Amino acid sequence: MPKPSILRRKGVKEAVQRFIGQVAQIPQVEAVLLVPGDEGWELRVVIDQPDLAFVDAVAEVEGALIDELGELPFLSQVLFRQGQPLEHFFSSAHFLFRR
Repeated sequence: MPKPSILRRKGVKEAVQRFIGQVAQIPQVEAVLLVPGDEGWELRVVIDQPDLAFVDAVAEVEGALIDELGELPFLSQVLFRQGQPLEHFFSSAHFLFRR
């Protein structure tokens, strides 16, 4: 699947890379996906089981980047896989990070 054009826009690729680099440090994060959403492309951060502590950790990363950059050129969401294979949920996703 070709890389979406959003990742070629000025500043977007760098913001996405910084976000992924920071959330990848959270051991429970299994993947970060780029998927088409209602308002454009969205980043989905995937962990296996629901745990608000990890949702908060991802939100802290996002908040720190917003403080630094002023705004983010993407939306993000944490999803819980709950034992299901990633492919069952995201057939049209672009895996940007996968553990």
